Amino acid sequence: MLFSDKDVARELNEHFEPVWQSVRPVPRVTIDFGNGQVIRRTLNGNVATYVCDVDGRVLDVLPGIYDPETYLAQVMELERLHRFVRADRNGLDAALTEYHERQAAALAQGAAPDRLVEIPYDRLSIVAVEEGVRVVLQPARRLLARAVAARPADINPSDRADHDPFVLDEDTRINEGPRRLKVHRHLAQNHHLVPSELTKWLYREVLNTDLDDPYLGLGKVLFKDYPF
Repeated sequence: MLFSDKDVARELNEHFEPVWQSVRPVPRVTIDFGNGQVIRRTLNGNVATYVCDVDGRVLDVLPGIYDPETYLAQVMELERLHRFVRADRNGLDAALTEYHERQAAALAQGAAPDRLVEIPYDRLSIVAVEEGVRVVLQPARRLLARAVAARPADINPSDRADHDPFVLDEDTRINEGPRRLKVHRHLAQNHHLVPSELTKWLYREVLNTDLDDPYLGLGKVLFKDYPF
């Protein structure tokens, strides 16, 4: 599982204040075969990682299930994002707008998004910087496969087995392509959101799971051509 990975757990515990919240009851399915055999199980759900500042405002979101290596890299990137927006002299709004607009523009073109990197300050610099480094946003030098940005965003990981490595890789590609593009575009225009103000939009528009739908999008499948 993603959050039991030792490297992921270490990064989250050492550099963040992790908080877990369930956004709806876990769906349970019972199938009675009529011969005394009954199967009861829960349905696989989805997950989103919000990275917030000390006031609880959302800086960015990782939507969906990731492979541990990519997730860890993105979490470390978002740790640098917090330092980037905190140090911007023009304020948090300007820094977030620049970050999300540049990320969205790159993803829309099928290119790798810009990366936040740490650059040491010159020893003679008169600017006081925490730990002697500054975080800057630089263009990435590699390209994403254009197929990543073009993949359909309506594939829901809850419909597939979480343990399948191929499925996990595909989910990660979709998360870092069309789903992340939607997140960046939305957050470029909407600042000072807390998770509760973003969750329903995120699950409906990005993860294709309407939290207000009691059947989680399965209504047509369940009731189409049902004779009774």
